[in-house]
Amino acid sequence: MLEKEIRSYIAELGLDTFGIIKNPLSEDSRENIISIAFPYNYLDTDSKNGFSIYTKRLDYHKVVKKYLDQICEFIHKHNFEAKGYVDNNRLPEKSIAQLAGLGFIGRNGLIITKKYGSYVFLGEIITDFQFQQLDTPVESLCKDCYICEKGCPTNGIKNKSRCISYLTQQKKLNIEDMNLLGQQIFGCDICQEVCPHNRNISKSNIAEFETLSYMEYDADFYANMDKEFFQNHIKQTSAGWRGKNVIIRNAQLRINKRS
Repeated sequence: MLEKEIRSYIAELGLDTFGIIKNPLSEDSRENIISIAFPYNYLDTDSKNGFSIYTKRLDYHKVVKKYLDQICEFIHKHNFEAKGYVDNNRLPEKSIAQLAGLGFIGRNGLIITKKYGSYVFLGEIITDFQFQQLDTPVESLCKDCYICEKGCPTNGIKNKSRCISYLTQQKKLNIEDMNLLGQQIFGCDICQEVCPHNRNISKSNIAEFETLSYMEYDADFYANMDKEFFQNHIKQTSAGWRGKNVIIRNAQLRINKRS
């Protein structure tokens, strides 16, 4: 049975958190979406040097796409259409993930899975293969917990323009924005670190997401890095898309606040 074969193939790739639903955005009732969570936390690092945990590994866009392409190719061999999507697309991926039972959308806006917490990337495959066994949504477990909101020093969960992660990625910052950055160079994990659902989570088993040693240096190194280091190293991570100057600026701001 092809449905079982597809599910087994996805699991064989080491992906154990996925679900399947009908495409809620399509008028074609034949379209199904496979929503997949890609855990990235190796539980061996933190964001204390200013880089968010998700940036300390290879760019997830390329890694996730590679896995999605493999799954699509498997489906194509059985004469069905399939196309993978990762970030920057029309799909409301977190809503789809919740509908597909991967987890629930937390108060901090992140999808929270049972096994890996919120330390996951998301990818989707739209296919015309019609699965008979569809998954169901997961109920939110945030309830009356506001720990992430209380833990955010800038009120960035309620006001996204004050989110530290968002600000670290902006090319232009005013004085107030610079003060809000705190000690972060790229990204921020505060709302994840304080979340109760991120305790006792499992380590990622995706080899491509092993922590990169060159993302563990002190701010002084990144404030003085040259173009060659950026191109050969930082550019290969999710922190590289905004360019070298943004990281150098943020590293210098961190050093100034430390002095």
